[in-house]
Amino acid sequence: VRVGTLPRAKTLVSPLPGPTNRAAMSGGHLSKDFFELIKSIGECKSKQEEDKILAAEVATLRQRFTEQLSPKKMKEAVVRMMYAEMLGHNADFGHIHAVNMSQQTNLIAKRVGYLASTVCLHSGHELTTLLVNTMRRDLKSTNHVEVCATLVAIPKLVNLETLPALMDPVCALLDHPSEVVRKKAVMALHRFCQLQPSSAADLSEKLRRVLCDKDPAVMGASLYILHEGAEADPKAHKDLVPSYVSILKQITEHRLPSSFDYHRMPAPWIQIKLLKLMATLGTADQRASEGMYEVLLDVLRRADTGINIGYAIIYEAVRTITAIFPNIQLLETAASHISRFVSSDNHNLKYLGIKALAGIVQVNQKYALEHQLVVVDCLEDPDETLKRKTLDLLYRMTNAGNVVFVVDKLISHLRETSDDAFRASLTERITQLAERYAPDNSWFIRTMNGVFELGGELVRPDVAHNLMRLIAEGSGEDDEADMALRRFAAATYYSMLDRPILPDILVCVICWVLGEYGYLIGGGVALEDVVDKLVDAVERQFDAPSTRCWVVVAITKLVAQLGAMPAQVAEVCGKYKQSSQVLLSKYCSELEGLAAEVGTMHAALPTDASCEDLEVDPALGFLDAYVAEALSRGAQPYLAPGERPDELDVGGSISAAGGAHGGGGGGGGHGLRFDEYEKQQAPSQILAPPPAAAPTNGAPVAAPLGSGLNVSGVRSVWGAEGFKAAEPAAPPPPPQPGYGGGGYAYGGGGGGGGGGGGSEVPHVRGALEALLKPERLRGADQYYCDRCACKVDAERGVSFRRLPRVLAIQLKRFRCAPPLTSPAASHSPALLTAATDTHRQTQRCSASFRSAQIMLSCLWCAFASSPPPHSLL
Repeated sequence: VRVGTLPRAKTLVSPLPGPTNRAAMSGGHLSKDFFELIKSIGECKSKQEEDKILAAEVATLRQRFTEQLSPKKMKEAVVRMMYAEMLGHNADFGHIHAVNMSQQTNLIAKRVGYLASTVCLHSGHELTTLLVNTMRRDLKSTNHVEVCATLVAIPKLVNLETLPALMDPVCALLDHPSEVVRKKAVMALHRFCQLQPSSAADLSEKLRRVLCDKDPAVMGASLYILHEGAEADPKAHKDLVPSYVSILKQITEHRLPSSFDYHRMPAPWIQIKLLKLMATLGTADQRASEGMYEVLLDVLRRADTGINIGYAIIYEAVRTITAIFPNIQLLETAASHISRFVSSDNHNLKYLGIKALAGIVQVNQKYALEHQLVVVDCLEDPDETLKRKTLDLLYRMTNAGNVVFVVDKLISHLRETSDDAFRASLTERITQLAERYAPDNSWFIRTMNGVFELGGELVRPDVAHNLMRLIAEGSGEDDEADMALRRFAAATYYSMLDRPILPDILVCVICWVLGEYGYLIGGGVALEDVVDKLVDAVERQFDAPSTRCWVVVAITKLVAQLGAMPAQVAEVCGKYKQSSQVLLSKYCSELEGLAAEVGTMHAALPTDASCEDLEVDPALGFLDAYVAEALSRGAQPYLAPGERPDELDVGGSISAAGGAHGGGGGGGGHGLRFDEYEKQQAPSQILAPPPAAAPTNGAPVAAPLGSGLNVSGVRSVWGAEGFKAAEPAAPPPPPQPGYGGGGYAYGGGGGGGGGGGGSEVPHVRGALEALLKPERLRGADQYYCDRCACKVDAERGVSFRRLPRVLAIQLKRFRCAPPLTSPAASHSPALLTAATDTHRQTQRCSASFRSAQIMLSCLWCAFASSPPPHSLL
């Protein structure tokens, strides 16, 4: 591939006559008022002042767009509208004018229209559809400036719906004679591929031809589409590796025009994009990578010029070297170049050096170990971002040979730093390195003690459990070495109890180790001395309440080894047995109980038995004697869920009740129901009027309601007076006058209006009829009609559009007595007598129970044709 050269000078637009051209370039086509607007906004000293000016400008524009404006004034109005939108003020009333201006034949007006549409509209805007035909027409224009204006607007305004209409015209411009048009066409195709990735396969051959374009700018624009395609499907682009290598070689040899140089560096952005492409295609491919080695060495050599753009190319080249198939010479050269980054005084270069070294370490650690001291010094940098990146690099550089040095440096930084986030990262890294590369167990214990002491609450609980497990299990290879480790741990933690401040997690580890292996301390330290220190430790101030429980458990283990409870331990038990912390109180009670049975205590807490396996009896055979003794005294035997009687089978009772009430399937088994209920069906009938004559006491109901409530054959045993027993009931009280909203028992018509009379309703059907009875509004209660603008006679009432599946009825015992705001209880003798007659054997009958009975009876009547069972009534 040969990259051509750009013409040295080329006029893109024919110059207009002198005065007009100068006026257009200087903004002479805009009014003085517009420049005053720009000046006043620039001189604003607050956002409120700026908003006030722009709000007035938007109001002026709204009025101006309604007038008949000349082309010059319309162009200025669109520019002002665009300026207001850019500053965050809504001027959507002018969007249509920007679209109209893009359809004009005047070149400047068209460019202003496209620019305003690009700034104010988005791809999903409804007005973008109006621009499709205009764009298609302008893409075929002979004026390449008009074509370029269209191509600039397309990437912002195109969407999935308009993409098919614009695809072919844009692809045809790849062969346009103007290199500027070809470049912008490639940029538009890039946007098409982002919106519809499947279209990249159809454009593959065209993009390969664009890669060989004689203009470097067009070629460079195509690299972005090809890079995205290579990331999606590397195998399909492997054959382009030689072309990329050839282009990169020509660029480094300064074969491109000097107009592409930046600080004497030839086409740096094209070089960086080519390096990224090569890194993508050379990953895990030795054959493709071997063709890149030479040009990568040349890039590293030529980019080392001591300027920032050269450093950027070196960094990208190092990333490419670490991504492709490794080469020893390239890795050594890359490490030598990056070392200057790390040792630089520039924080940005240090950061790049740390990131590049992290990539080299992933390939081979030995190329970065010689820079270990320089990397450690970066931890002292005040830049927090650099310190975190350095911490990640040190973590990757650590191995079994340098773990002691690296961990010591990290612990020293943990001791000095105060940033919580950095301390948490250091704690996590030190813990992982110590667990992975510890040279011996003693070093690991010392290191973890330092981490516990410095990190405190930042250390995860599982780290402490891992340490305790190591002490308990040891290496498993040498019993003598494991016992020596336990002695060392016990002696170390016994001496640490004298420190005034200890984190909770470290106290937990100390208590566990001393409780298990306190007898191994030696050096004249007896168990009584360990118990005394632990008793003193109980009185410490802890962050977590559970920490004191660890101390009590350790004392319990030592008391089992002593065989008797010292006086100070008994004092601790007496003090904390009444603690509000349930767990602490439980442990103290257990300690007192076990101390009274020394033999049981020895059996429950044997010495050095933390690693012994416990035998679990799933059948709980040790309780057989206890169960047999209880049965002999007359206790009931245990019944499995399937063997229990109905009165004990709660789950079965619930299922049966649900089935009886129409709940649907679900089985009669135990537990909850997880299948869905049947969909409710609204009744198609409406309420029928009640019969003329009320049924007599105890007589069956003559006809059911039309709502689907089947009450035929059901005795009317509940009424306004309560339960109607077979024997004669007390005569009801005389009717009382109704005061609006008296509910079912006192008129209750119209949902709280004037009521439907003062007499009590004798049955449920009458209550429903009273509820649905319309209320006439006359005289002072006339209804104010908005349409008539006066008060008129009207009727107000309640009607049911569809009936519910369940009818719930409540028994109300209150009426509104004058004044209306003071409700009065109705102590009706009939209600009290009925309640007494219904539950003679129970003196604690309540109105809520009667309400529940009414609701159950009505529910049964709604879903069954036969009378409800006596258990429901």
